[in-house]
Amino acid sequence: MAQRSDLELLEDLLARENRLLSAYEAALRRDAIDPAVGELLRDHEREHVRALERTLAGRARNPRAGVTPPELNAALKSRESFGRYAIGLEDETVAAYTEATAAIGRPGLRQPLGSIMCCGAAHVVALRQSLGDRSLVPYPEG
Repeated sequence: MAQRSDLELLEDLLARENRLLSAYEAALRRDAIDPAVGELLRDHEREHVRALERTLAGRARNPRAGVTPPELNAALKSRESFGRYAIGLEDETVAAYTEATAAIGRPGLRQPLGSIMCCGAAHVVALRQSLGDRSLVPYPEG
């Protein structure tokens, strides 16, 4: 398997971040996510998109989703189905950052990519908690 260039890795991450941003925007419009959680995650994704766009600075296209994928439409039917859908997207994106961070040729990008990756992992925790999954809460309540 051929090694991907830094540009290809960053373009892939940008596409994934745009997909997440679009999903959170749609979920907020359709009340498929708690507004406080959705706005926070959407705002984080906007920052991730901006950071990657600055890094790419005119060297790449900005892959922005134009058509809502059918699986997102199905997920928007309830907060639970959207939460599970978003957890899957976040997990896939964290895995892509893991790969990119290890493969990137510019060492100065490893720390910022790792930081975004950790943020994505925190998104998974927030989404699970919003669905009532208390298995990730470190201390018992009450």
